[in-house]
Amino acid sequence: MRPVRLGVLFDQHLHEGGGYQQALNAARVVQGLRPELAEPVFFTTLPDNVPTLNSFGISAQYLGFSMPRQMVMKARRLIWHPSWQILMKRLLGANAFEAFFIRQGIELLYFLSPTGLAGDLEHLNYITTIWDFCHRDDPEFPEVRRDWEFEVRERFYHRILPKATAVLVDAESSRVHACRRYGLDPERVQVMPFAPAPGTCISAADYQAGFIDIGSKYALPVPYVFYPAQFWAHKNHVYLLQGLRRLADRFGHRIGAIFAGGDKGNLAKVKEMTAGLGLTEIIRFAGFVPDQEMPYLYRQSLALVMPSYFGPTNLPPLEAFALGVPVLYPDKAGLREQVGTAALLMDLLDPDSLARHLNDLLTQPELRQRLITAGLSRLTEFDALNRPKVLEGILRDFQARCATWRS
Repeated sequence: MRPVRLGVLFDQHLHEGGGYQQALNAARVVQGLRPELAEPVFFTTLPDNVPTLNSFGISAQYLGFSMPRQMVMKARRLIWHPSWQILMKRLLGANAFEAFFIRQGIELLYFLSPTGLAGDLEHLNYITTIWDFCHRDDPEFPEVRRDWEFEVRERFYHRILPKATAVLVDAESSRVHACRRYGLDPERVQVMPFAPAPGTCISAADYQAGFIDIGSKYALPVPYVFYPAQFWAHKNHVYLLQGLRRLADRFGHRIGAIFAGGDKGNLAKVKEMTAGLGLTEIIRFAGFVPDQEMPYLYRQSLALVMPSYFGPTNLPPLEAFALGVPVLYPDKAGLREQVGTAALLMDLLDPDSLARHLNDLLTQPELRQRLITAGLSRLTEFDALNRPKVLEGILRDFQARCATWRS
């Protein structure tokens, strides 16, 4: 059987943070596929991604459509009934998005990140990626409730997932949720764990060659914890601030924080609380941070503190593990399974638990070393799951099936 001509769509913007990095990791997994199994062709919907992908040895074509065509594509997504879809096809012609890939000889399209573009496919088979079902797990947050976001996600999942050749999730708990909530066949849902961002994989020589003194750069006079996350409410920056205040009041330790990420609607709230708790002098808002600075922000920190409500997996703990940095993570179903025994678990209802953990790190040097060792071991466990093997299994099955209709 000849290799599958696999279209690979990179649909993430650089400033999306972890989503961009995870899509990049998935693209690199595709690079490692055996040539007799797949012939990958990379595409991106954002022209700025082309040079970045090129820097990783990935040659990608820019896929752009005019505004009128984009409007027609959006209109098609709003129509569910097959009869109306057929009528629209007769009136407006073939779906421009799908027709493009068919002209390229693509047989299977792999979406590296969650996207509604899969809904534009009428004939082509596809692999789709789902990162979480947090709109179901934590529906209270404004980013899930405003602008009918909950309903948008539900429609997306019900329309896209059942028709997929395979659905890729990042944790076993997500696999269970996908099958139970959306009626998917278990064999079509595969777990492909996250991996650290490529930019965090830096040698000791490169680290020294490009050294950045974080304390000096950010004029931060005290040790700090690091939290790279966009300013969504669910990222729970306010909990970290409360914990730092308790740490100072109960244990007498003055520790700051550096927040790296863009504003998604909650930055003003976090800054307001920073001032209210008297922490302005020791909190820094770094905004979007380039990849080359991230290893220094991690390594010079006391710890990664990530009190996010959303999971079940996130990229920063894996990056901290890779860089030898202790991790403080929520004691919450799904999230605690990601880190196992390699992190100190925080009670999100009790900021004192964060303060106690930080005090322990400051007063027990052996605890820090134990966490670093455990983090590296946990990372090895994820690597042993063999991400390329997951994708190869999907492609072998598809290769056998499509041999029945290929010319």
